[in-house]
Amino acid sequence: MAQLSFKAAGLAMGVTGTLAFAAPALAQQDTEAMQRQLDALRAQVERMEQQLEAQQSTTTADSSQASSQTRDLAEENRSLIDSIQNSQFSGTLQLKGVYNDWNTADKDTAGDMDFGKFVLGVDGQHGNFLYSFEYRFYDGYQFLKKGWMGYQASDNDTVKVGLVQTPFGNMDYGYLGWYGNLPYLAGFNDNQNAGIKWDHTQGAWNTSLAFFKSDQLGDSNEHYGANAIGGTTDATYEDNGDLDTRGNQGNTEENQVAARVAYTFGQGTDYTTEINFSAKGGQLYNNQTNDSGSNWQAAVGLNGSYGSWLTQLQATAYEYDAENPDVEESGISDDVIQIGAFGFNYLIPAEGQMYSASVGYSMNVDWGDIDNVYFYNDFSYVSPNGDYSPNKGGFGENADDPMLNDLGMKVTAGPYYAWFSVVSNKNALGYFGSPDDDGWHTSLQTNFGLNF
Repeated sequence: MAQLSFKAAGLAMGVTGTLAFAAPALAQQDTEAMQRQLDALRAQVERMEQQLEAQQSTTTADSSQASSQTRDLAEENRSLIDSIQNSQFSGTLQLKGVYNDWNTADKDTAGDMDFGKFVLGVDGQHGNFLYSFEYRFYDGYQFLKKGWMGYQASDNDTVKVGLVQTPFGNMDYGYLGWYGNLPYLAGFNDNQNAGIKWDHTQGAWNTSLAFFKSDQLGDSNEHYGANAIGGTTDATYEDNGDLDTRGNQGNTEENQVAARVAYTFGQGTDYTTEINFSAKGGQLYNNQTNDSGSNWQAAVGLNGSYGSWLTQLQATAYEYDAENPDVEESGISDDVIQIGAFGFNYLIPAEGQMYSASVGYSMNVDWGDIDNVYFYNDFSYVSPNGDYSPNKGGFGENADDPMLNDLGMKVTAGPYYAWFSVVSNKNALGYFGSPDDDGWHTSLQTNFGLNF
Protein backbone atom coordinates (compact mmCIF):
# COMPACT_ATOMS: atom_id res chain seq x y z
CA MET A 1 0.00 0.00 0.00
CA ALA A 2 2.93 2.36 0.77
CA GLN A 3 4.49 1.58 -2.62
CA LEU A 4 1.26 2.52 -4.36
CA SER A 5 1.07 5.84 -2.49
CA PHE A 6 4.69 6.67 -3.35
CA LYS A 7 4.06 5.86 -7.02
CA ALA A 8 0.99 8.12 -7.03
CA ALA A 9 2.87 10.90 -5.26
CA GLY A 10 5.76 10.65 -7.71
CA LEU A 11 3.43 10.89 -10.62
CA ALA A 12 1.76 13.97 -9.10
CA MET A 13 5.15 15.65 -8.50
CA GLY A 14 6.18 14.90 -12.05
CA VAL A 15 3.06 16.53 -13.37
CA THR A 16 3.50 19.55 -11.05
CA GLY A 17 7.12 19.93 -12.13
CA THR A 18 6.16 19.94 -15.78
CA LEU A 19 3.60 22.62 -15.14
CA ALA A 20 6.20 24.74 -13.29
CA PHE A 21 8.69 24.65 -16.18
CA ALA A 22 5.90 25.55 -18.57
CA ALA A 23 4.70 28.51 -16.47
CA PRO A 24 5.82 31.28 -18.84
CA ALA A 25 3.83 29.79 -21.66
CA LEU A 26 0.85 28.92 -19.54
CA ALA A 27 0.64 32.42 -18.08
CA GLN A 28 -0.85 33.58 -21.29
CA GLN A 29 -3.64 30.99 -21.11
CA ASP A 30 -6.86 31.21 -19.28
CA THR A 31 -6.42 30.51 -15.54
CA GLU A 32 -9.67 28.55 -15.31
CA ALA A 33 -8.62 26.27 -18.20
CA MET A 34 -5.37 25.51 -16.39
CA GLN A 35 -7.25 24.65 -13.23
CA ARG A 36 -9.54 22.29 -15.14
CA GLN A 37 -6.55 20.48 -16.66
CA LEU A 38 -4.91 20.17 -13.23
CA ASP A 39 -8.10 18.78 -11.70
CA ALA A 40 -8.42 16.27 -14.55
CA LEU A 41 -4.83 15.06 -14.02
CA ARG A 42 -5.38 14.67 -10.28
CA ALA A 43 -8.58 12.69 -10.90
CA GLN A 44 -6.69 10.40 -13.30
CA VAL A 45 -3.99 9.81 -10.66
CA GLU A 46 -6.64 8.88 -8.07
CA ARG A 47 -8.27 6.43 -10.48
CA MET A 48 -4.88 4.82 -11.15
CA GLU A 49 -4.25 4.51 -7.40
CA GLN A 50 -7.68 2.93 -6.87
CA GLN A 51 -7.03 0.42 -9.66
CA LEU A 52 -3.70 -0.58 -8.13
CA GLU A 53 -5.30 -1.02 -4.70
CA ALA A 54 -8.09 -3.13 -6.22
CA GLN A 55 -5.52 -5.40 -7.93
CA GLN A 56 -3.67 -5.91 -4.65
CA SER A 57 -6.90 -6.70 -2.77
CA THR A 58 -7.87 -9.28 -5.41
CA THR A 59 -4.43 -10.94 -5.17
CA THR A 60 -4.66 -11.07 -1.36
CA ALA A 61 -8.19 -12.54 -1.49
CA ASP A 62 -7.12 -15.21 -4.00
CA SER A 63 -4.17 -16.11 -1.79
CA SER A 64 -6.41 -16.32 1.27
CA GLN A 65 -8.92 -18.51 -0.60
CA ALA A 66 -6.15 -20.85 -1.76
CA SER A 67 -4.83 -21.13 1.79
CA SER A 68 -8.34 -21.83 3.08
CA GLN A 69 -8.86 -24.56 0.46
CA THR A 70 -5.52 -26.13 1.43
CA ARG A 71 -6.51 -26.15 5.11
CA ASP A 72 -9.90 -27.70 4.28
CA LEU A 73 -8.22 -30.45 2.23
CA ALA A 74 -5.77 -31.17 5.04
CA GLU A 75 -8.63 -31.42 7.56
CA GLU A 76 -10.54 -33.80 5.29
CA ASN A 77 -7.53 -36.12 5.01
CA ARG A 78 -6.50 -35.82 8.65
CA SER A 79 -8.74 -38.70 9.76
CA LEU A 80 -7.31 -40.96 7.07
CA ILE A 81 -3.75 -39.99 7.99
CA ASP A 82 -4.47 -40.57 11.69
CA SER A 83 -5.97 -43.99 10.94
CA ILE A 84 -2.89 -45.02 8.97
CA GLN A 85 -0.58 -43.77 11.72
CA ASN A 86 -2.59 -45.68 14.37
CA SER A 87 -2.63 -48.94 12.37
CA GLN A 88 -0.23 -51.76 13.10
CA PHE A 89 0.66 -53.88 10.09
CA SER A 90 2.05 -57.34 10.69
CA GLY A 91 2.94 -60.47 8.82
CA THR A 92 4.43 -63.94 9.07
CA LEU A 93 6.38 -66.08 6.62
CA GLN A 94 6.75 -69.69 7.73
CA LEU A 95 8.24 -72.91 6.37
CA LYS A 96 7.54 -76.36 7.78
CA GLY A 97 9.26 -79.70 8.01
CA VAL A 98 7.27 -82.89 8.67
CA TYR A 99 8.11 -86.53 9.30
CA ASN A 100 5.11 -88.86 9.78
CA ASP A 101 5.84 -92.41 10.93
CA TRP A 102 2.83 -93.72 8.96
CA ASN A 103 3.99 -92.24 5.64
CA THR A 104 6.15 -94.46 3.44
CA ALA A 105 7.64 -91.54 1.52
CA ASP A 106 8.66 -89.81 4.76
CA LYS A 107 10.37 -92.99 5.91
CA ASP A 108 12.27 -93.23 2.63
CA THR A 109 13.27 -89.55 2.47
CA ALA A 110 13.52 -88.65 6.20
CA GLY A 111 10.58 -86.29 5.93
CA ASP A 112 9.73 -83.34 3.75
CA MET A 113 10.16 -79.56 3.78
CA ASP A 114 7.27 -77.45 2.47
CA PHE A 115 5.87 -73.95 2.39
CA GLY A 116 3.99 -73.34 5.64
CA LYS A 117 2.00 -70.12 5.44
CA PHE A 118 2.12 -66.43 4.67
CA VAL A 119 0.06 -64.13 6.88
CA LEU A 120 -0.88 -60.48 6.48
CA GLY A 121 -2.63 -58.59 9.25
CA VAL A 122 -3.61 -55.11 10.37
CA ASP A 123 -4.92 -53.88 13.71
CA GLY A 124 -5.81 -50.33 14.55
CA GLN A 125 -7.89 -47.77 16.34
CA HIS A 126 -9.23 -44.35 15.38
CA GLY A 127 -10.91 -42.67 18.28
CA ASN A 128 -13.47 -45.15 19.61
CA PHE A 129 -13.43 -47.21 16.41
CA LEU A 130 -11.43 -50.45 16.29
CA TYR A 131 -10.60 -52.84 13.47
CA SER A 132 -8.67 -56.06 12.96
CA PHE A 133 -7.94 -58.14 9.88
CA GLU A 134 -5.86 -61.23 9.13
CA TYR A 135 -5.59 -63.10 5.83
CA ARG A 136 -3.68 -66.35 5.40
CA PHE A 137 -2.12 -68.05 2.38
CA TYR A 138 -1.34 -71.77 2.43
CA ASP A 139 -0.19 -74.23 -0.20
CA GLY A 140 -3.20 -74.55 -2.51
CA TYR A 141 -5.76 -72.50 -0.56
CA GLN A 142 -6.26 -69.25 1.31
CA PHE A 143 -8.81 -67.72 3.62
CA LEU A 144 -9.71 -64.86 5.92
CA LYS A 145 -8.89 -65.96 9.45
CA LYS A 146 -10.52 -62.95 11.10
CA GLY A 147 -11.91 -59.62 10.02
CA TRP A 148 -14.02 -57.37 12.22
CA MET A 149 -14.95 -53.76 12.92
CA GLY A 150 -15.40 -52.67 16.52
CA TYR A 151 -16.57 -49.81 18.67
CA GLN A 152 -15.28 -48.90 22.14
CA ALA A 153 -18.59 -47.98 23.75
CA SER A 154 -16.93 -47.28 27.11
CA ASP A 155 -13.77 -48.06 29.04
CA ASN A 156 -15.34 -51.43 29.90
CA ASP A 157 -17.42 -52.28 26.83
CA THR A 158 -16.48 -53.21 23.25
CA VAL A 159 -18.70 -54.33 20.37
CA LYS A 160 -17.26 -56.22 17.37
CA VAL A 161 -18.99 -57.10 14.10
CA GLY A 162 -17.64 -59.46 11.45
CA LEU A 163 -15.63 -62.66 11.57
CA VAL A 164 -14.82 -62.70 15.30
CA GLN A 165 -13.52 -65.25 17.77
CA THR A 166 -16.14 -67.31 19.57
CA PRO A 167 -16.12 -66.66 23.33
CA PHE A 168 -15.69 -70.25 24.48
CA GLY A 169 -13.35 -72.09 26.82
CA ASN A 170 -9.82 -70.97 27.56
CA MET A 171 -8.85 -67.96 25.46
CA ASP A 172 -7.19 -67.13 23.15
CA TYR A 173 -6.23 -70.58 21.85
CA GLY A 174 -7.15 -73.17 24.46
CA TYR A 175 -3.69 -74.78 24.22
CA LEU A 176 -0.08 -73.69 24.84
CA GLY A 177 1.85 -75.35 22.00
CA TRP A 178 1.89 -75.13 18.22
CA TYR A 179 -0.16 -78.06 16.89
CA GLY A 180 -3.25 -77.66 19.03
CA ASN A 181 -5.43 -80.12 20.94
CA LEU A 182 -8.63 -82.08 20.35
CA PRO A 183 -11.06 -79.33 21.53
CA TYR A 184 -9.40 -77.02 19.00
CA LEU A 185 -9.48 -79.65 16.23
CA ALA A 186 -13.17 -80.26 17.00
CA GLY A 187 -13.92 -76.54 16.52
CA PHE A 188 -14.68 -75.54 20.10
CA ASN A 189 -11.62 -73.44 21.03
CA ASP A 190 -9.98 -70.72 18.94
CA ASN A 191 -12.82 -70.68 16.42
CA GLN A 192 -14.04 -67.72 14.37
CA ASN A 193 -17.66 -67.21 13.33
CA ALA A 194 -19.60 -64.50 11.49
CA GLY A 195 -21.72 -62.31 13.73
CA ILE A 196 -21.61 -59.73 16.52
CA LYS A 197 -19.89 -59.94 19.92
CA TRP A 198 -20.03 -57.78 23.06
CA ASP A 199 -17.13 -57.86 25.55
CA HIS A 200 -17.42 -56.36 29.05
CA THR A 201 -14.69 -56.09 31.69
CA GLN A 202 -15.23 -55.01 35.29
CA GLY A 203 -12.29 -55.48 37.60
CA ALA A 204 -11.51 -59.20 37.76
CA TRP A 205 -14.66 -60.10 35.83
CA ASN A 206 -14.73 -60.63 32.07
CA THR A 207 -18.01 -61.30 30.26
CA SER A 208 -18.72 -61.93 26.57
CA LEU A 209 -21.98 -62.45 24.72
CA ALA A 210 -22.24 -63.17 20.98
CA PHE A 211 -24.71 -63.97 18.22
CA PHE A 212 -23.45 -65.68 15.08
CA LYS A 213 -25.57 -65.69 11.95
CA SER A 214 -23.40 -68.35 10.37
CA ASP A 215 -20.36 -70.39 11.29
CA GLN A 216 -18.00 -69.16 8.58
CA LEU A 217 -18.09 -67.02 5.46
CA GLY A 218 -19.20 -69.87 3.21
CA ASP A 219 -19.77 -73.61 3.53
CA SER A 220 -16.38 -74.89 2.35
CA ASN A 221 -13.73 -76.44 4.59
CA GLU A 222 -11.09 -73.85 3.69
CA HIS A 223 -11.10 -71.90 6.92
CA TYR A 224 -9.20 -71.72 10.21
CA GLY A 225 -11.49 -73.20 12.86
CA ALA A 226 -13.37 -76.47 12.34
CA ASN A 227 -17.13 -76.36 11.80
CA ALA A 228 -19.82 -78.70 10.52
CA ILE A 229 -19.55 -78.88 6.74
CA GLY A 230 -22.59 -77.64 4.83
CA GLY A 231 -21.41 -78.18 1.26
CA THR A 232 -22.69 -80.99 -0.94
CA THR A 233 -19.48 -81.89 -2.77
CA ASP A 234 -18.36 -85.48 -2.45
CA ALA A 235 -15.98 -86.53 0.31
CA THR A 236 -13.44 -89.35 -0.11
CA TYR A 237 -12.62 -91.99 2.48
CA GLU A 238 -10.35 -95.00 2.48
CA ASP A 239 -12.28 -98.28 2.67
CA ASN A 240 -10.24 -101.50 2.95
CA GLY A 241 -7.41 -99.91 0.98
CA ASP A 242 -9.72 -98.64 -1.75
CA LEU A 243 -10.91 -95.07 -2.12
CA ASP A 244 -14.64 -94.84 -1.57
CA THR A 245 -16.53 -91.64 -2.37
CA ARG A 246 -19.55 -90.65 -0.30
CA GLY A 247 -21.62 -87.50 -0.13
CA ASN A 248 -21.34 -85.03 2.71
CA GLN A 249 -23.81 -84.90 5.58
CA GLY A 250 -24.48 -81.29 4.63
CA ASN A 251 -24.84 -79.69 8.08
CA THR A 252 -24.11 -76.05 8.80
CA GLU A 253 -24.24 -74.15 12.11
CA GLU A 254 -26.64 -71.18 11.87
CA ASN A 255 -28.09 -68.66 14.34
CA GLN A 256 -25.81 -69.57 17.21
CA VAL A 257 -25.64 -67.87 20.62
CA ALA A 258 -22.48 -67.98 22.74
CA ALA A 259 -21.70 -66.68 26.22
CA ARG A 260 -18.63 -66.73 28.46
CA VAL A 261 -18.01 -65.53 32.03
CA ALA A 262 -14.57 -65.49 33.65
CA TYR A 263 -13.13 -64.35 36.98
CA THR A 264 -9.39 -63.84 37.54
CA PHE A 265 -7.89 -64.34 41.00
CA GLY A 266 -4.79 -62.22 41.61
CA GLN A 267 -5.77 -59.72 38.93
CA GLY A 268 -2.89 -57.34 38.18
CA THR A 269 -0.16 -59.57 39.65
CA ASP A 270 2.33 -62.02 38.14
CA TYR A 271 0.39 -64.94 39.63
CA THR A 272 -3.14 -65.19 38.28
CA THR A 273 -5.75 -67.93 38.02
CA GLU A 274 -8.74 -67.45 35.73
CA ILE A 275 -11.82 -69.64 36.11
CA ASN A 276 -14.21 -69.50 33.17
CA PHE A 277 -17.60 -70.92 32.19
CA SER A 278 -18.94 -70.86 28.64
CA ALA A 279 -21.74 -72.23 26.48
CA LYS A 280 -22.72 -72.14 22.81
CA GLY A 281 -25.60 -73.55 20.79
CA GLY A 282 -28.25 -73.03 18.18
CA GLN A 283 -29.60 -74.21 14.85
CA LEU A 284 -27.96 -77.05 12.90
CA TYR A 285 -29.39 -76.73 9.39
CA ASN A 286 -28.99 -79.52 6.84
CA ASN A 287 -28.63 -78.35 3.25
CA GLN A 288 -29.66 -81.73 1.84
CA THR A 289 -32.77 -82.49 3.89
CA ASN A 290 -33.67 -78.81 4.42
CA ASP A 291 -34.50 -79.69 8.03
CA SER A 292 -33.08 -78.15 11.20
CA GLY A 293 -31.50 -79.95 14.09
CA SER A 294 -29.63 -78.43 17.00
CA ASN A 295 -26.26 -78.43 18.71
CA TRP A 296 -24.80 -77.27 21.99
CA GLN A 297 -21.44 -77.12 23.75
CA ALA A 298 -20.52 -76.19 27.33
CA ALA A 299 -17.14 -75.88 29.02
CA VAL A 300 -15.44 -75.03 32.29
CA GLY A 301 -11.81 -73.96 32.18
CA LEU A 302 -8.82 -72.85 34.21
CA ASN A 303 -6.14 -70.57 32.81
CA GLY A 304 -3.17 -69.99 35.13
CA SER A 305 -0.10 -67.77 34.85
CA TYR A 306 2.48 -68.13 37.62
CA GLY A 307 5.61 -66.20 36.82
CA SER A 308 7.32 -68.14 34.05
CA TRP A 309 4.87 -71.06 34.30
CA LEU A 310 1.59 -71.38 32.40
CA THR A 311 -1.16 -73.95 32.71
CA GLN A 312 -4.58 -74.62 31.21
CA LEU A 313 -7.29 -77.14 32.07
CA GLN A 314 -10.63 -77.56 30.33
CA ALA A 315 -13.59 -79.96 30.33
CA THR A 316 -16.09 -79.74 27.45
CA ALA A 317 -19.42 -81.49 26.90
CA TYR A 318 -21.26 -81.30 23.56
CA GLU A 319 -23.97 -82.79 21.35
CA TYR A 320 -24.93 -82.51 17.68
CA ASP A 321 -28.54 -83.55 17.03
CA ALA A 322 -28.54 -83.44 13.22
CA GLU A 323 -31.30 -84.04 10.65
CA ASN A 324 -29.01 -85.93 8.28
CA PRO A 325 -29.90 -87.49 4.92
CA ASP A 326 -30.29 -91.28 4.80
CA VAL A 327 -27.05 -93.08 5.43
CA GLU A 328 -27.49 -94.83 2.05
CA GLU A 329 -27.25 -91.39 0.44
CA SER A 330 -24.47 -89.86 2.51
CA GLY A 331 -22.60 -93.00 3.50
CA ILE A 332 -21.99 -91.41 6.90
CA SER A 333 -23.28 -92.72 10.22
CA ASP A 334 -25.51 -90.63 12.45
CA ASP A 335 -23.17 -91.51 15.32
CA VAL A 336 -20.61 -89.04 13.94
CA ILE A 337 -20.70 -85.45 12.75
CA GLN A 338 -18.67 -84.38 9.74
CA ILE A 339 -16.56 -81.27 10.27
CA GLY A 340 -13.78 -79.62 8.30
CA ALA A 341 -10.97 -77.07 8.37
CA PHE A 342 -7.79 -76.26 6.44
CA GLY A 343 -9.23 -77.95 3.33
CA PHE A 344 -9.70 -81.26 5.15
CA ASN A 345 -12.84 -83.17 6.29
CA TYR A 346 -12.95 -85.57 9.24
CA LEU A 347 -15.38 -87.17 11.69
CA ILE A 348 -15.86 -86.63 15.42
CA PRO A 349 -18.37 -88.32 17.77
CA ALA A 350 -21.77 -86.69 17.48
CA GLU A 351 -21.96 -86.59 21.27
CA GLY A 352 -19.36 -86.79 24.02
CA GLN A 353 -16.93 -85.04 26.33
CA MET A 354 -13.47 -83.64 25.72
CA TYR A 355 -10.75 -83.03 28.29
CA SER A 356 -7.50 -81.11 27.88
CA ALA A 357 -4.51 -80.22 30.06
CA SER A 358 -1.54 -78.03 29.11
CA VAL A 359 1.61 -76.77 30.79
CA GLY A 360 4.25 -74.33 29.53
CA TYR A 361 7.43 -72.68 30.74
CA SER A 362 8.89 -69.49 29.25
CA MET A 363 12.56 -68.71 29.88
CA ASN A 364 14.23 -65.45 28.85
CA VAL A 365 17.88 -66.06 27.92
CA ASP A 366 20.90 -64.18 26.61
CA TRP A 367 22.40 -66.76 24.25
CA GLY A 368 23.77 -64.57 21.52
CA ASP A 369 20.79 -63.55 19.38
CA ILE A 370 18.44 -66.04 21.11
CA ASP A 371 16.32 -64.19 23.66
CA ASN A 372 13.65 -66.73 24.70
CA VAL A 373 13.18 -70.48 24.98
CA TYR A 374 9.70 -71.85 25.60
CA PHE A 375 8.75 -75.42 26.55
CA TYR A 376 5.22 -76.87 26.45
CA ASN A 377 3.06 -79.98 26.51
CA ASP A 378 -0.60 -80.26 25.44
CA PHE A 379 -2.61 -83.41 26.18
CA SER A 380 -6.25 -84.06 25.31
CA TYR A 381 -8.70 -86.88 24.77
CA VAL A 382 -12.31 -87.50 23.75
CA SER A 383 -14.84 -89.69 25.56
CA PRO A 384 -17.63 -90.51 23.06
CA ASN A 385 -21.19 -91.23 24.17
CA GLY A 386 -21.87 -94.52 22.44
CA ASP A 387 -19.95 -96.18 19.65
CA TYR A 388 -17.50 -94.18 17.57
CA SER A 389 -15.53 -95.00 14.49
CA PRO A 390 -13.48 -92.27 12.78
CA ASN A 391 -13.14 -94.20 9.52
CA LYS A 392 -15.34 -95.84 6.87
CA GLY A 393 -17.89 -93.07 7.28
CA GLY A 394 -18.28 -93.93 10.95
CA PHE A 395 -19.23 -97.53 10.17
CA GLY A 396 -15.83 -99.03 10.97
CA GLU A 397 -14.94 -100.97 14.07
CA ASN A 398 -15.46 -99.15 17.33
CA ALA A 399 -12.34 -97.15 18.19
CA ASP A 400 -10.73 -96.49 21.52
CA ASP A 401 -11.04 -92.99 22.95
CA PRO A 402 -9.09 -90.52 20.73
CA MET A 403 -5.99 -89.07 22.41
CA LEU A 404 -3.45 -86.46 21.32
CA ASN A 405 -0.22 -85.16 22.89
CA ASP A 406 2.02 -82.36 21.62
CA LEU A 407 5.42 -82.04 23.34
CA GLY A 408 7.84 -79.40 22.15
CA MET A 409 9.71 -76.15 22.41
CA LYS A 410 9.90 -72.77 20.71
CA VAL A 411 13.10 -70.77 20.20
CA THR A 412 12.89 -67.02 19.53
CA ALA A 413 15.65 -64.78 18.20
CA GLY A 414 14.42 -61.27 17.45
CA PRO A 415 11.89 -61.55 14.61
CA TYR A 416 12.84 -65.19 13.91
CA TYR A 417 11.32 -68.23 15.58
CA ALA A 418 11.33 -72.02 15.38
CA TRP A 419 8.83 -74.56 16.77
CA PHE A 420 9.93 -78.18 17.38
CA SER A 421 7.04 -80.57 18.14
CA VAL A 422 6.63 -84.29 18.76
CA VAL A 423 2.93 -84.93 18.08
CA SER A 424 1.69 -88.34 19.22
CA ASN A 425 -1.87 -89.50 18.73
CA LYS A 426 -4.19 -92.46 18.94
CA ASN A 427 -7.33 -92.30 16.77
CA ALA A 428 -7.00 -88.49 16.91
CA LEU A 429 -9.83 -87.70 14.49
CA GLY A 430 -7.79 -88.65 11.42
CA TYR A 431 -6.54 -85.09 11.27
CA PHE A 432 -4.20 -84.49 8.31
CA GLY A 433 -4.22 -88.17 7.39
CA SER A 434 -3.12 -89.84 10.64
CA PRO A 435 -4.40 -93.46 10.76
CA ASP A 436 -7.31 -94.40 13.03
CA ASP A 437 -6.28 -97.97 13.81
CA ASP A 438 -6.20 -97.97 17.63
CA GLY A 439 -2.42 -97.60 17.49
CA TRP A 440 -0.14 -94.75 18.53
CA HIS A 441 1.43 -92.73 15.74
CA THR A 442 4.00 -89.94 15.85
CA SER A 443 4.63 -86.88 13.72
CA LEU A 444 7.83 -84.83 14.06
CA GLN A 445 7.19 -81.25 13.03
CA THR A 446 9.39 -78.21 12.65
CA ASN A 447 8.01 -74.80 11.79
CA PHE A 448 10.29 -71.83 11.45
CA GLY A 449 9.96 -68.36 10.03
CA LEU A 450 9.84 -64.69 10.86
CA ASN A 451 7.34 -62.15 12.11
CA PHE A 452 7.35 -58.65 10.67
